[in-house]
Amino acid sequence: MFKKIPIPVSYSLIQRGKTYLLLHNDYKESLLQQGIEEVKTFLKRSLHETYYHEGRTLHPSIPLEDGKRMVLRQYSHGGLLRALTGNLYLIGSRSFRELTITEEIRSCGIPTIQPIGAIHQTVYYFIYRAYFLSLEIPHAKNLIQYFQEKGPHLSRENLLHKRKTIRSSGALLRQFHQAGFYHNDLQLKNILADEDRVLLIDFDRSFRKEALSVRDRTKNLLRLNRSVEKWKPSGLSITRTDRWRFLLAYAGGDQEILKAIRKALRTHSMGLFFHRIGWAIEDIVRS
Repeated sequence: MFKKIPIPVSYSLIQRGKTYLLLHNDYKESLLQQGIEEVKTFLKRSLHETYYHEGRTLHPSIPLEDGKRMVLRQYSHGGLLRALTGNLYLIGSRSFRELTITEEIRSCGIPTIQPIGAIHQTVYYFIYRAYFLSLEIPHAKNLIQYFQEKGPHLSRENLLHKRKTIRSSGALLRQFHQAGFYHNDLQLKNILADEDRVLLIDFDRSFRKEALSVRDRTKNLLRLNRSVEKWKPSGLSITRTDRWRFLLAYAGGDQEILKAIRKALRTHSMGLFFHRIGWAIEDIVRS
């Protein structure tokens, strides 16, 4: 089933009945002793708290023996599909693939979270549930939370920190794309601000090419721009100057990519109209 997925160094593939686990060797024994293969039972036995991690659902944060905490994220569909299928998936191995590419991204020196495991739980033949385990970054906030907390009226110190975070985000995305990675869900909630650093997270269905084309990079950045537009009504303090500052940091002096992005943004408004309709329908379904 998982023959085409390369097992990263320091991980072990384990089977427990209909459940397959890909666990980091440093945490394998402890998690197995606690019965991680039965996720629902494991959660009932664990002392944990939940926190708003990705903007869609609450994820349990569970203490580990070494004083760190583990975030357990269950995969679930977004948009209208979520109302029909919930957290069930057909064919594939999403959590294992995400763990593998996350480790590949880490190996390139790109700041992201530390995964410690992935779970593939067969429900019926090719239907399954999936979970992703990672170490918690205690004080990190996604960029939606970060900008909402900053607000429009900032002290000089906070203003300088905000500008630095924006430039760092642009430089991080440039590093990510230059390494050939494409983020399948590039949006504000998947960029974390942790004091003076930023990190990328959530690489479900992301992939790597030998080199990303200008079109690939522009498409990815337009996805991020849609996220900004989606959250602006919720009090996001992002100005046109902030966006320009981000693009300059991303381009890093590359005039070709800067010209392509500016051209794409000018023709992006019509697509945003239809996305706004979709967001409104999604809010109605969620409520």
